[in-house]
Amino acid sequence: MNQLLNNLKFHKPFFKLNTAQIEILKDPVDFYVNLHKGIKSAQKRIVWSTLYIGNGNMEEFLIESLSNQQRRFEQLRISLLMDYYRGTRRDKKNHTTPIDHYLHLRMQNLYANNMKLGLMRHPFLPQIANMFEESAAREIFNVHHMKWYIFDNRVILTGANLQEQYFINRQDRYMVFHEANEIADYLDDAQSALLQHAYYVDFDSNSKFDPLRAQPFKRQQYFKEFHQTWKIFKFSYKEAAEIKSDDEEYQEQQQDKAQKQEEENNDTQQEQEQEEELSQEEMLQFYERDLVVEQKIQERKEQAKLILNKSFNKGDVQNIINRLEKALYKDEERELDEGEECTVLITLHIPYLQTDEDKLVFMRILEHLDQFTQVTWASGYMNFTKTIINFVNNCKTDIKFVTASPGANGFHKAGKAKSFIPLLYRNFELAIDKPIFEYKRNGWTFHTKGFWAELQDGSTMTIIGSSNYAERSEKRDNEIQAYIFTQCPMYKQDLKKEQNQLFNYAEKITKEEILNDPEIKINWKIKLLSKIFKSMM
Repeated sequence: MNQLLNNLKFHKPFFKLNTAQIEILKDPVDFYVNLHKGIKSAQKRIVWSTLYIGNGNMEEFLIESLSNQQRRFEQLRISLLMDYYRGTRRDKKNHTTPIDHYLHLRMQNLYANNMKLGLMRHPFLPQIANMFEESAAREIFNVHHMKWYIFDNRVILTGANLQEQYFINRQDRYMVFHEANEIADYLDDAQSALLQHAYYVDFDSNSKFDPLRAQPFKRQQYFKEFHQTWKIFKFSYKEAAEIKSDDEEYQEQQQDKAQKQEEENNDTQQEQEQEEELSQEEMLQFYERDLVVEQKIQERKEQAKLILNKSFNKGDVQNIINRLEKALYKDEERELDEGEECTVLITLHIPYLQTDEDKLVFMRILEHLDQFTQVTWASGYMNFTKTIINFVNNCKTDIKFVTASPGANGFHKAGKAKSFIPLLYRNFELAIDKPIFEYKRNGWTFHTKGFWAELQDGSTMTIIGSSNYAERSEKRDNEIQAYIFTQCPMYKQDLKKEQNQLFNYAEKITKEEILNDPEIKINWKIKLLSKIFKSMM
């Protein structure tokens, strides 16, 4: 492990955590519950980056929880970042867009100045992209695919979006990083840099959002400024990492930090003393406001049961309600020092900013594939680049792949125009010479992406994030990945359970079975379409 980490020293910064700080979630409901749990615990910041927010009842409940929390804590800062094209795509059934929830949230809230929504869009997309107004076709060229959900110093990294399927029956990976203030600060600063150059929502109480009224890009001038902002952000963290490695200067920084913390504690103590001296009238005002919030929460809690009844059978509803109850209304302390040290690398990938950290780090990992004794590799949309295919087929390491079966593909039953897409991904599987397992679970889709590896020295590593390791992940979309290295046996066991959960619903498939499948035929049309659309998938 140390040798591999030494080969990755070019990437800065590294983050050090205890493995007990990393909680692996099992299923979509766990993800949904932890979003609510994070909202309830946040007092300073909620920072979300996602592809989009859905328009369903469960998403509405989530947005209401945001509103309630900001009413509790007026200083709470809410920052939302999503893809421009996906965020403005209009739903054909209810004619709403993902940002309508945000507008509703702002209309409800008195503290809208503490809320910000940015919509990321590639600055150099061809004009043809604008011809497909409010259509999914615009998303072929590029999307903002980064997913992180920050609640103060708690960070959730996943590949899941904020939409009902991802809370119910679309399997993904999810990790909660507890008390990870350095990672939270890093991603918060990254989002701030992106927000400076994103489209912002021009909102007033008398009109709905109009994409044409969003902040316009100024092409070359905009891109130059954007690139400069991003370089400053990256350089500052690289320099900070260099300084931190110098023991003498680092100790001075720690002393300054301790002194500032002591001053903040003194200020907090003074504020608490002042709060205790509030007049009876002021106390009554605080009480009445809190009573309204509690009443609102209770109303939403009852509504949540109705929402869940629409999405699950009766047997599941009570289980979900119990999990929500336990997460939201019972305080649980997590022991954060019972594990062992682990190293975390965060890579950010933005092709149009020439930020290809993830490609550089992942290629270095692949160069050392022979150091691994066993690898499990998952991708919901498995369409690897030629470079990755060559590394995989030429190595001797035991590698197993897990991907979606055509029936568990996210584009299954997505409409006539998209009905051929699962067949293209099936065809891409033929390029791999290693064992492939297809995820099949009745009523579920497979959106999981990740990499689990055991090294020869007994240590383990895993990669979690938004990338599918596909052609478009490398060449088109904005992505985030977290690389975790450790020798902790307990964490290794948790990762093994996570893999087993996938294989419980996966069946091995051979090339012969793919080619001879009577229901899903890989004919010349599919092969031709695969070549045409490979770079877009």
